[in-house]
Amino acid sequence: MARLHKNLSPHKRIISFSFIALMLAMVISELFMTSFDASASKKPISSSVYTAPPNLAAIEENVLAAENLVYSDLEDSVLDIYYPKTIDKALPVILWIHGGGYIGGTKDMRKNYGMALANAGYVVANIDYALAPKQLYPGPIIQANEALEYLQVNAAQYGGDMSRIFIGGDSAGAQISSQLAATITNPALASAVSINPAIDPGALRGTILFCGLYNMETVRATAYPRIDLFLNTYTGTERFEDFGRINELSTVGHVTAAYPPAFISAGDADLLASQSVELADTLKAKGIAVDEVFFEGSGKGLGHQYQFTLHTEEAQATFEKTLAFLSAQSEPK
Repeated sequence: MARLHKNLSPHKRIISFSFIALMLAMVISELFMTSFDASASKKPISSSVYTAPPNLAAIEENVLAAENLVYSDLEDSVLDIYYPKTIDKALPVILWIHGGGYIGGTKDMRKNYGMALANAGYVVANIDYALAPKQLYPGPIIQANEALEYLQVNAAQYGGDMSRIFIGGDSAGAQISSQLAATITNPALASAVSINPAIDPGALRGTILFCGLYNMETVRATAYPRIDLFLNTYTGTERFEDFGRINELSTVGHVTAAYPPAFISAGDADLLASQSVELADTLKAKGIAVDEVFFEGSGKGLGHQYQFTLHTEEAQATFEKTLAFLSAQSEPK
């Protein structure tokens, strides 16, 4: 099993005061937005404001949570499992990987969303992973694979069926999710990343990819704010394009015919939306089934991670389409 190098070289520990301040500002912003009152706005928004599902009270009545389970001996390797109180048959499993630009974020930001998925009849594993610069690439990929190993052993006690698994994520978590799916279905990439996939390709029923980045050669052209900060920090370089392994992060270049069906969505005001369109087009060109929800030309102003503004009509509609995708891909083969 691959292990991470926990000690960074001295030059990678040299980070300017302004760099640290920017990272702290981002994390504080994430925490503030997570606690946003759903009643404060009834309009579609164009920023990452996360609001609870309108039926959260009912969801909390129907769903149980096993929290902060240690899935690996690597740092920050904890996950939550959400599952229905009443289970009369084994349920598909969803592994969710949060975003935060590789340097911030926490599984707690996705608890409400994960519980909403569980309420629809799924066992949801919502993971934390070590963040950059404390841990660099390929750390999160390795940890996510180890989370799958943990689930292979433990998912059944929560009603999970590991022969039907989905991998999902948002923003940087969507990139990690898409790449993890590629390592499972592309032996050459798995070898390059030094991962022994924890599940067989046939068990991977689909991916759920929200507002991610999937091509390191074109992502700079999106002009997404702080893209240099995120990717330079994650790769431990001064310019991410110069990283010797940067090609591994470009999922568009590692898609094979075995890649699973995908549900891909981005808002019309998200500067990274072109990355989602590019991945969707790449998958379709390879004959991979894609359910896509884009809002090009709609003028709705739906921003990055609009999927979690669950008080809005658009987020609710996308959630229902996500459930339809999960249901269709969970059917017996």
